[in-house]
Amino acid sequence: MPIPAHFADLPIDPLRPRAVRRQLRLEAEGATASGQSARVLIHNVSTTGLLIESGVALAEEERIELVLPDVGQAMAHVVWMSESFYGCRFEMPLPASALDTLELYSRVISRAPPGEAADTLPVRIARLRKEQGLTLDALAALVNVSKPTVWAWEQGKSRPTPERIAALAKLLGVEEEELLTGRDGHALAEALDQARRVVAEAFGVDPGRVKVSIEL
Repeated sequence: MPIPAHFADLPIDPLRPRAVRRQLRLEAEGATASGQSARVLIHNVSTTGLLIESGVALAEEERIELVLPDVGQAMAHVVWMSESFYGCRFEMPLPASALDTLELYSRVISRAPPGEAADTLPVRIARLRKEQGLTLDALAALVNVSKPTVWAWEQGKSRPTPERIAALAKLLGVEEEELLTGRDGHALAEALDQARRVVAEAFGVDPGRVKVSIEL
């Protein structure tokens, strides 16, 4: 399965002012620290190279800095291209453990509905922030943290403290449980009450005598 990622432009190298430097990161939610995003799909990865699909035009021999789990930074350069597809070769082979981690990451992503990221805490924070019409800057100011801190929460690079979780939930219009787990406690309680009433009516008993068991 293709692994979603994004490009972030790095500062210009003063020794090569005309060369664009790009960093490729696996995507938790799809935004860079600046709020901009250039979507990329990693279609295949081996210890020696990778195949990516990108709407950003790349040049032959262009160097790309990748940030990968269990590896950190890895450099690759474009060796061939065909329309929006680019074959890249790593300058140093990746360890086999990095491929195992990427495979696990791909499996986690594949559990999400098509076209959607896995429903994790970082994804929920980003989604709820956007639903409230808040920018990274605005939410950071309301929670009294820096913009990079909120960005790190949404990228899964750090986790809000319990105190921040409480403040975030209030600002984003959800209960703490829903923010942490993705489950709406009020909706669940209403569904259980409705189930009790339906069963009670069918058997002619008081709803208080009906017990509902849920297997997850």
